[in-house]
This record gives sequence, structure tokens and C-alpha cells, in this order.
Amino acid sequence: MCNNDLFCGVNSAQSTDIAGMSDLEKKHTPVIEAPGTVKKEEAFVVTVEVGKLLTHPNENGHYIEWIELYSGDTFLARTDLVPRLTSPKVSFKVALDHEHALMAKTRCNMHGVWQSFPHQITVE
Repeated sequence: MCNNDLFCGVNSAQSTDIAGMSDLEKKHTPVIEAPGTVKKEEAFVVTVEVGKLLTHPNENGHYIEWIELYSGDTFLARTDLVPRLTSPKVSFKVALDHEHALMAKTRCNMHGVWQSFPHQITVE
């Protein structure tokens, strides 16, 4: 059981309403920007940003280490980041052949792994 241990399991915001989120949740929840509808097997851009809701620190002692993108349970892409010299906002060009919700996971060196809310995409 992961009682209040940010490094046990995957963390997620308890509310989908920004007003109901804690500052910790706002700083760490990845936000996905992507179209709502795409054509089957046609590449499109997905942007994932950590700190969009509230700026996340980006210093040697506290930063986002990586960002991963999934379609359902299928791994699509990953970017590794370093403090100060990179920003926790990345864009991936992907193509889907069937519908699944996109999900992003990120890791903060001080606060563990966090996941986004599902971003549903219709594939035509």
C-alpha cells in the first residue's frame, strides 16, 4: 500500500477540475494537446507539457527527468530531459491505427511518476 509515498506507484490528480487540484498536482500533472480526430495511420503532433497548470521547477535539484507517451497500454515515445537546459514540454509525431486514449507519464526527481488525464482521440 502506497500511503502518502510519492515514489510508490503512479501519482495522478484527484480532481479533473483545476480549481480542485493541489499545487503539487498542478505542477506535476502532464497536459496533453492533440487533435480530437485523426486519420488512420496518418501522422499528427501530440504535445505533452509538465507545469502548464502551474510552473514546475527546472533546476539541478528539482526537475522533470522524462516524459513518455502511450496509446492505451501501448508505449509510443519517450524523451529524457536534463535540468535547466531542457524544458518539460515536448512534441511527438505519431500515427494511430485504432482508437485508444492517449496517456502521458512523467517522472519528477523529487516527487515520483505522474500521469495525465486520458485524451480520447477518434481514428477515422
